[in-house]
This record gives sequence, C-alpha cells and structure tokens, in this order.
Amino acid sequence: YTAEHNIISKVVVFMSSTMNTSFTASWIAATTLCIWFLWIHAPIVLAEKENIQPLLYIHLIGAYSIYLVCVHNTILTPSALNGAAKPFHIWLGRAGLVLGVIGFVTGFVLVWFVLDYTQNWGFSIGITYGGFAQMQLEIEGWRAIKKFQTIKAQIIAEEYKNREELLLLEDEQDAQLMTHIQSMIRLFVLACGIPALLRVCDVVGYGYLPILLIIVYCMTYFMARPFSKRIEDKRNSERCNANEYAQLK
Repeated sequence: YTAEHNIISKVVVFMSSTMNTSFTASWIAATTLCIWFLWIHAPIVLAEKENIQPLLYIHLIGAYSIYLVCVHNTILTPSALNGAAKPFHIWLGRAGLVLGVIGFVTGFVLVWFVLDYTQNWGFSIGITYGGFAQMQLEIEGWRAIKKFQTIKAQIIAEEYKNREELLLLEDEQDAQLMTHIQSMIRLFVLACGIPALLRVCDVVGYGYLPILLIIVYCMTYFMARPFSKRIEDKRNSERCNANEYAQLK
C-alpha cells in the first residue's frame, strides 16, 4: 500500500506541475502524430526497402532526436517537477538542436542529390520546406533564450537606472521567453510534423494538406496560450507583491 501510495503521489505531483501549461489536447495530438510517424509508419517503410543509403541512418538519428526532444521539452519545461526537470530540458534541448541540424543537412542531401526527387515532387518540396522551417525556428528560439538570459542577468545585477527601466526590462524578458516558447512549439508541431503530415497525405491525398496545416497551426496557438497566461500571471503577481512591499516600507 505504501509503495502504491508513493507512486500515485509522484504521478499527482507530476500532473499538477504540468497540467496547467504543458499537458494539453494539442500536445497529446502532436505527440500521437510523432509516435505514429517514428515508431509505426517509418519502421514499416524502412523494413520494405531492399537497400538503405548509409546517409539515411545518420539522417534518422538527427530527425528522431530533434522530434523526440521536442516531445520531451514541451511537456517537461524548466519549471516542471518543481524545477527538477530544468537540467534535462536544457541539455536535451542543446543536443536536440545540434542533432536537428545534422538531420536537416543529411536530409537535404538525400532528397536532392542521392534519391530520385522526381518520384514524389510534393513530398520532396514539402519536406525541404519543413527542413528550412526547422532551421529558422531553431535559430529564432536559440536567439530568444540567449536574449532572455542576458536580460535576466542584467536585472539580477540591478543594471538599470529606475523602476520604469526595470519594468521595461521585465517586459522584454517575458517577450523573449515567449518567443522562445512559441518557436520551440512551432518547431515541434509544424516543422517536425510536416514530414509526418506529408506521409498522411500520401494516403488521403495532397488536397487535404492545406486543411492539415491549418489544424496544426491552430494546435501551436492553443499549446502556447497557457504558457503566455502563466508568464503574465506570474509577472503580475510579482509586481503586485513588490508594490505591497514598497507601501509597507
């Protein structure tokens, strides 16, 4: 009974620390697409191939890594599990970005210089667009979090002249954090999801691609919205407490 109670307690703590922001219907849908593509569809396709290009194995390592890291980092944010998830989020994120670049470069070479891209123009063009979107979002998200860290250090060091300047720094800090979050969510749902959507279109027809893209775009919005509200609520609470403290002094 004690062991079961401990397990249940840990599950409750995990769910309560992520439910309000990360664990949403959009995350579940995006993760389901990821699991289907990586662990159901892709293995079947690979098993049917007689000859597999060695470069494809390198591409798969990069592609699988960035996709799975996105699944992990969008559910286990730095604040999840009372902050215990932070080092895993940071280091897996860094590794995922590097391996994602490897996946993009090898994928581009495979599509346009090794394989016959004319066999499926829709897939060749679509997956290339997804790759470039991946690179853009990786760079955008990385730059945003570095700016966030710089501003955070500036605030901690009290490198501002007055309260008005502090408030501006805090607003910019929150904006950069939100840019990072939105970029990583779009990387997960849109950029990494495009190859999976294209394989779905191979079955249902490419006429459905615009509809599917609209759906996943809406998913990114609904996945990011709880984070935005949480950041805003946290900042408002901090400022409210600061004002009350100033009045007491």
